[in-house]
Amino acid sequence: MPMPTFAGSTVVMFSGKPKMSNNSHGLTTIEGAYKIMVRMKNKTAWCIILTVLLCVALVAGGCSSGSQSGSSGSSSGGTIRIGWVAPLTGSVAADGQQMLNGAKLAAQQINAAGGIGGKQIVLVPQDDKSDPKEAADIATKFSADSSLVAVLGNYNSSCVLAEAPIMDQAQLPMIHVGTSPVFTTQDNPYLFRISMTDAFQGSFVTQWMYGEGQNNVAILYENDDYGNGLKDTVKNEMTTLGGKVAGTWSYELGATKDYTSLLTSVKSSGANVLFIGGLYTEGALICGQMQQLGMSLPVYGTDGLYETDLIKLGGAAVEGVRVSGLFLPNDTNPKVASFVSAYKTAYNDTPGTYAALDYDAMNLLAQAITSVGTDHSKIQAYLTGMTTPFAGATGNITFDQHHDAQRPGVNKLVVKGGQWVLYQKQ
Repeated sequence: MPMPTFAGSTVVMFSGKPKMSNNSHGLTTIEGAYKIMVRMKNKTAWCIILTVLLCVALVAGGCSSGSQSGSSGSSSGGTIRIGWVAPLTGSVAADGQQMLNGAKLAAQQINAAGGIGGKQIVLVPQDDKSDPKEAADIATKFSADSSLVAVLGNYNSSCVLAEAPIMDQAQLPMIHVGTSPVFTTQDNPYLFRISMTDAFQGSFVTQWMYGEGQNNVAILYENDDYGNGLKDTVKNEMTTLGGKVAGTWSYELGATKDYTSLLTSVKSSGANVLFIGGLYTEGALICGQMQQLGMSLPVYGTDGLYETDLIKLGGAAVEGVRVSGLFLPNDTNPKVASFVSAYKTAYNDTPGTYAALDYDAMNLLAQAITSVGTDHSKIQAYLTGMTTPFAGATGNITFDQHHDAQRPGVNKLVVKGGQWVLYQKQ
């Protein structure tokens, strides 16, 4: 008697008798049942046994197909699991912690309001240590976890670049804050950048410098994808505007502590302005050592410098530093004020840009899941096809054809009186 094949199960024949196996569940064979059947003459008994066997096979098939779904986040029970990855140790751990705080705050608020369709959000945080290899290993782990609906992260562009092909292959949606221009050219289908690009920020700040009459720039940059992208953008933009590049010098993120030699070269280069293509920890060190060398060049950067920790670490040495930025904690916009108040209540601290970015990323992802469910491909399609801007703490957001965030504007910010304020030309 031939046996039927069920979804998720394989039916084979052995010694002329039927045997069912299931690779996903390790079900026992039904050879014993078959032996009982051949001894039985009663038709009713045969029907009962066959009915039981059919039910077992159908249940096994249903379970197997659910666990092998390649494009859906199978949120278990009453939860929706979201992966999260950024540095929680190392020289930029403070930004990573702010990102996690922002995402957690958004998730807590959503859960307190009833969750998404009655399901609670569960964040699954991982520390990439600002290491691309570590980031790739985490991406592999995430891609193998069928319970994850989407991922938030990373902070470092080099880490996002390491994860990108793995996320795309797994068709796992990811909203990230990497700023390298490379993402624009790669067109990763499942990655969405919520931050501003280095190309945009670099051009914006260079035009700002040039407009202030600071037209001979020295560039200090961290030697990675992020720093190199900024260096190239500023160099090209300054040349296009008709200015000069006095020189470019690189340093190693988290490793370079003494900038005396580099700054001595900058000092003798004839530059009338310094651009730092890096992050706040190194920025504070550079400004402090500039002060020790008696250097008074105006200093510019992008949102990598824009953190309260720059001021905490650099003190008076960072007074006057100018940057581009999306988010200002004392903005009177109701969405900003509400977020800042909630963040201060939760963490007894003032949020920075990256806390606000991940707060927005979590809320945007929740909006997508509320609209289309947890299927990976549907979330990707929703984010790709957004026409109505998402209104967040960092402003209004839609995505262009490269999945870069489209934003209406950016702020000019400066450290004045030991705090970040909107820049006003004197």
